[in-house]
Amino acid sequence: MTYRITALVPAKNEEQNIDRCIKSLIDWCDRVVLIDMGSTDRTASIAQKLGATVVAWHKDIDKPFIAIQKAINAQASNTKTEWVLRIDADEVVTEPLQKEIALILQQGKDAPYKAYGVPRSQYFWGGFLKGGDWAFDRLVRLYQPSIAYYSETSEVHEQLTVRGNIGYLKHPLLHYSHPTLRVAVQKFNHYTDIEAQTVSVSTMRAVWNMLALPPYIFLRWILWHHGWRDGLRGIVAGALRAWYEFMVWSKYLGHLYAKQSHKK
Repeated sequence: MTYRITALVPAKNEEQNIDRCIKSLIDWCDRVVLIDMGSTDRTASIAQKLGATVVAWHKDIDKPFIAIQKAINAQASNTKTEWVLRIDADEVVTEPLQKEIALILQQGKDAPYKAYGVPRSQYFWGGFLKGGDWAFDRLVRLYQPSIAYYSETSEVHEQLTVRGNIGYLKHPLLHYSHPTLRVAVQKFNHYTDIEAQTVSVSTMRAVWNMLALPPYIFLRWILWHHGWRDGLRGIVAGALRAWYEFMVWSKYLGHLYAKQSHKK
């Protein structure tokens, strides 16, 4: 018996991306659910016109990443399909990936795994990257909700807990994550603001991380993960990823010094 699948799409103010995302899902998923995280634009109406079910989520909006995890868990636990595909509004399922997922659904209970990591092809500064750290992303996005759930505690990077072994798909999602440098810098600045408040290490360790990790990450990106294949685009992407790490620890040190000054 072929198993069924529900696509869960958390989104807030994604009217520039949502059309492309929903269209890549609506013709083959048994159900597409847009989880509206408080949009003030046309995100919900566009998704609804394309055939998606729109569910509003108003809890924990002050902590958006935790809110997303809770919303996905809630919808996944209530779905009547055997499989869930969790996908962001700026991602697209390609035809090869859709066919690969269809083969798993056709296997029914005989599918070798109940959760799968999915590679992502990252769009950065006008083109898709061939190398770099992001090329090795394998986030678990396809899973049976009976054996997997989000921790609901991660402030930035979502953590899916899976009870059992994980398989890995070959074909990637297209991730239109950083179309311009302005968008990339804005996202990184926002994420590092949050992450700097969640880490907790000694001052010396933070200084070491701030100085040592950025060059290591840049060299890993360019050399070990073949970011050189992308030319200038790869160099800039690697530099921004290194800058991200520098900002996390410099902001963390700023918080420590602010607390010490306040005590004095």
